[in-house]
Formats: sequence, structure tokens, C-alpha cells
Amino acid sequence: MDPRPPTHDALDFNALWALGEKLMAAGSPVQPAQIDALAEEAGVPRAHAWMALSYAPMVQVQREFPVAIAVCGARCQLWGAEPLIADLLTLRDQRIGAGRVAFDLVPRGCLNRCQQAPVAVAALEDGIVGFPEATVAQVIELLDAIEADA
Repeated sequence: MDPRPPTHDALDFNALWALGEKLMAAGSPVQPAQIDALAEEAGVPRAHAWMALSYAPMVQVQREFPVAIAVCGARCQLWGAEPLIADLLTLRDQRIGAGRVAFDLVPRGCLNRCQQAPVAVAALEDGIVGFPEATVAQVIELLDAIEADA
């Protein structure tokens, strides 16, 4: 039983699977620019290509930063994972452009917290931070705290 009524529609599974297959064919790890190029080539929103990583678990994103944000891009779609991933991509771009503490985005399949969807987890050098009912504001708060401690 779902924890609460869905707030969003899921993306087309076959389309995500096809994007995931292309990412698998590219090999691992993939560069963020490769994922963005795949979205452009396929004519889909950038977040869709990134969400396809949820269906290609053996493909790793090339890490650039000490913080990685994993977002469930599977069933969490029903509670807003797609707009969350889109907003996190925008935040990532903004922070990189401003020379601020940024993060690697790593969409994944189920993070096993469906009751608190959408779910994200931040992997830091010194531990893990969970984001139940994840928002961009939670990620900004974490990144700002990391920046303040630096």
C-alpha cells in the first residue's frame, strides 16, 4: 500500500529504460556532460536523462565533488522526484558557476523510504545525511553549513 496518495505522474518507464540502456552502453563512469548530451540528443528534459540512472544501477557518475546527493528516481517519481532532480541540477549549475560548494547528483533506484518520498541521501566525507520528503531547501541548508565550516 502506498504511504499516501501520489502527487505526480510517473514518467514513461520504457523511455527511461531506453535512456538507461544508452547510459549503460556508454560505460561507467559517465561524465555529467554525457548525461546532458544524451538528454539533448533524445529531445527530453535534462532531468529525464539523469533519472534514467535509476534504471542503470551499474553505471556510476564520475565524481567531481566531496558531496554526492543520491535521489530515488524510481517509485519516488510519484511524489515529485523528477522536479526535485530538475531543481537539483539547476542548483548544482548555479553553485558551480558561483564557485561555491557543489555536489555530484546520483539518481538511484529505491532508497527504501517510500513513506517519506521523495527521498534523497547526501554522502559526505564524514557520514551520511538523509532527506525525507526531500527538498532543494534541505540540500541548500546542508551545503551552506559545509561552506560555513570550511
